[in-house]
Amino acid sequence: MRRTTLMLTAALVMSLMMVFAGTAFAEAGAPASCVGHEASNISPPGSSDEFPRGMPELQAFIRENFPDTPPGALISTVAKLHEGSHEACDEATE
Repeated sequence: MRRTTLMLTAALVMSLMMVFAGTAFAEAGAPASCVGHEASNISPPGSSDEFPRGMPELQAFIRENFPDTPPGALISTVAKLHEGSHEACDEATE
């Protein structure tokens, strides 16, 4: 009986946690790479005017504007930049 009560209580608590959980919105911290700053700024889709469709739109932008460059090479280069903010990263990559 005691074990059943404990299991039911745990199930109730977990259910309540799932019901009240929302989408997390957070900006990347200052030590993050510029890829982290960009990803947090445009995610989830619809949260940014820069790339309204989020990361899929950014990936399409990279493929269209740098057709002769492997996407991984571009992303690796930007990932090595640690400018401290999204705005500073935008300036560094222009």
